[in-house]
Amino acid sequence: MDISLIKWQLKQNLQKLLIPQKTKVFFLHIPKSGGTSIDKAIRKHYRHSYSRIEGDPSHQAAKMLYGIDIEKGEINQLLQFREQLMLYEMFKETQYISGHISYNQTIWQKFHQQYVYVTCLRHPVKKYISNYFYNAFKKSNHFKIYEDLPTFLDTPRGQAGGFEYIKYLGGVSDNIDYDYTSSSAIELAKNNLSKLAIVGFLENLPDFIREFQQHTGIKLNITHRRKNPIKKPNINPEIMAKIEKICAPDLELYDYAKQQFGG
Repeated sequence: MDISLIKWQLKQNLQKLLIPQKTKVFFLHIPKSGGTSIDKAIRKHYRHSYSRIEGDPSHQAAKMLYGIDIEKGEINQLLQFREQLMLYEMFKETQYISGHISYNQTIWQKFHQQYVYVTCLRHPVKKYISNYFYNAFKKSNHFKIYEDLPTFLDTPRGQAGGFEYIKYLGGVSDNIDYDYTSSSAIELAKNNLSKLAIVGFLENLPDFIREFQQHTGIKLNITHRRKNPIKKPNINPEIMAKIEKICAPDLELYDYAKQQFGG
């Protein structure tokens, strides 16, 4: 019998005994929806067993191993890579997992009885505007936006910003021609959203805090963490109307979520 294997197993068992057992949580963090503040609040209660799958490091790892580069528009491949990282953490029984990770039906079927699936939504137009100005004025090159707002709206990335909820909640398709703005894609995202245990809204965090406590027994203290460099951008009505049109798929999902989960 391998003595080193026995020692390793004993060490793993001892660690499990020493780490307080808490309700396992997966936080599906959609960018610029208040998730950074929520993640920080949850992590305070899972100091001994958590994994935050960070954006830039996961991109660098995917680029090095598989040549995946978001600068070439390969965001879908990156999201799928993050799903693999999340799956590893779930098999490892990490108590709290979070990150910009899309919904995966196969993983949900395997682990939804072990993990409380959580997400938080924000009004899509506000999220779109916040996302633009945050990435346009950031110092880091990771996912930075270089175009002015009117130009950005007509870029593939600018258009994709209007169906980000559909992609994150509907799941990433291997079909490069998949239409995330189609009625079938939106319906799929609605069905998946309904399977999540907690769907909160940035505009109504008290209800989110209450729901989280009911499911986990943990009361969160959420404080605003990440500030946008442009607090109140001045956007003319024509540009605003164009943003609203781009965000039509996400607006439909958001309205559905409000009807189903309140807020």
